[in-house]
Amino acid sequence: MVIATVRLHPGKDPEYEAAVARIMPEVRAANPGIVFYHAARCREEADTYRVVEAYADQAAMDRHIGSAALQASLAGLMPLVAGIEIKLHDAVA
Repeated sequence: MVIATVRLHPGKDPEYEAAVARIMPEVRAANPGIVFYHAARCREEADTYRVVEAYADQAAMDRHIGSAALQASLAGLMPLVAGIEIKLHDAVA
């Protein structure tokens, strides 16, 4: 499981939300091993989002990371992003 904290440049929330609303369904469709792939706005921190991802297995995560769909989406999103922190987790229940 991946939990990414995405911090945007101030005022970029509308652009980011529109982009992920368009991109995430495309990425899910292109990577059938994705079990869960969603973004959420943080209520307590301005310009901050969490992207939560779960995969059927490590191979599915590796395919997603190397996919053209992900690389294209990142290229479009990165100008909006001030910083990203990515943490990997192992499911226990």
